[in-house]
Amino acid sequence: MMKRMLSLMGGKIRRWLKGREARDPEAVYEAAINQRIERYQQLKSSAAAVIYMRNKLSGELSAKRATIQELSEQTAQAAGINEDQCALIMIKRRRELEADCAHLEKELGEVSREAEEAKSSLMSSKDEIEKLKVEKVKMLARLKNAQARIRIQSTLSSPSYEDELRALEETRDSIGQTLAQAGIGGELDNSELEAKLADIGRRNIEAKAAAELEELKRRLRPPLVPMDLFVRRGEAERATANGGQTYK
Repeated sequence: MMKRMLSLMGGKIRRWLKGREARDPEAVYEAAINQRIERYQQLKSSAAAVIYMRNKLSGELSAKRATIQELSEQTAQAAGINEDQCALIMIKRRRELEADCAHLEKELGEVSREAEEAKSSLMSSKDEIEKLKVEKVKMLARLKNAQARIRIQSTLSSPSYEDELRALEETRDSIGQTLAQAGIGGELDNSELEAKLADIGRRNIEAKAAAELEELKRRLRPPLVPMDLFVRRGEAERATANGGQTYK
C-alpha cells in the first residue's frame, strides 16, 4: 500500500515538474547548464589527478633510468678493479631497477591514456556547455517571437479588436466634424470677402469698358469749329453789306 502511494505521489510530482518546466523553459536550460558545469568541474578534478599521477610516474621513471645508467657505469668500474662483490651487488640492484622501470613504463602508459581521455572528455564537456548556452539564447529568442506572434494573432482575431477599430474610426469622424465646425466661420468670412472682391472687380471692368466706349465715340465725332471763326465771318458779311465799312 505504501509503495503504491509513493508511486502515485511520484507521478504527481513528475507531472507538476513537467508543467513548471513547460511554463519556464529558461529555468530548464539554466538547470541543464548548471548540471553540465558541475560535471565539468568533476571531470576537471579527475583530469588533474590523472595528470598529476602521470607526471609523478614519469618523474620516477626518469630518476630510476638515471640510477640505472649510473649503476652501469659503477659496475664497469668495479669489474675493472676486481671488486666482484660490489659489481654483483650493483648488477642485482640495476636489474631490480630495470624491473621497476618496466612496471612503471606499463603503468605510465595506462595513466597517460587515461589523462588523454580525461582531457578529451573535459574539452567535450566544455564545448557542450558553450553549445547549450548558445542554444538557450536562440531557442528563447524564437520562443519569445512565437509568443509575440500568437498574441498578435489572438488580438487581431478577437471581437474586442474590431470594436476598438470601430471606436477609432468613430473618434476620427468626430474629430473631423469638430474641426470642420471650428473652421466653418473662417470659410464663411473668406466666401464673403471673395464675393466683395469679385463685385469690385466687375465694377472696375464695367468702368473701364464705359471709358473705352466714350473714348471711341469721341474719336468718331467731327472736330468742333472755333466760335471766333463764326464771329469774324458775320462781321465780314455785315461789312460787305454796308459798303465795305467795318465797325469796331
